[in-house]
Amino acid sequence: MVELGNTLTEDARWLVGFVSEVGGAVLASNSGTGAPESAYVLVTATDAGKIVFGTNAQSRKFTNITADPRVSMVLMQDGAHEVQLEGEARVLEGSDAAPAAEALAAQHPGSTNTQDPENLRLLEFTVRWASRTDTSQQPPLAAELELR
Repeated sequence: MVELGNTLTEDARWLVGFVSEVGGAVLASNSGTGAPESAYVLVTATDAGKIVFGTNAQSRKFTNITADPRVSMVLMQDGAHEVQLEGEARVLEGSDAAPAAEALAAQHPGSTNTQDPENLRLLEFTVRWASRTDTSQQPPLAAELELR
């Protein structure tokens, strides 16, 4: 989940809407060998401004994130709208995981109904830096987002 704060800025509200609308992203993590590892993940954003995604505890991305939580994410829409995010991912446990599972399942029905429920892990993504590009307008928009 991305914690954008209690009072969301206009850019943070825009980001929540964009993430919710797009619903998927490429997540890059550090493999620990110096080589990046990328994977497509289903994402959602809550009204509180948290970005949530799930993975399997046996996946490379989970191993990477638990060793080094620094990640980046790219979301695309219509080939003209792009958002780049950098920050940290954190594994949710206990009571923190339930609302994340509900939000992800609401956006992506069946996404938390895995054949391997023991290895399902939910994560939140804390965004430290974000930018957006919109090439559908002239001149094209390229701007960093003010999230706090």
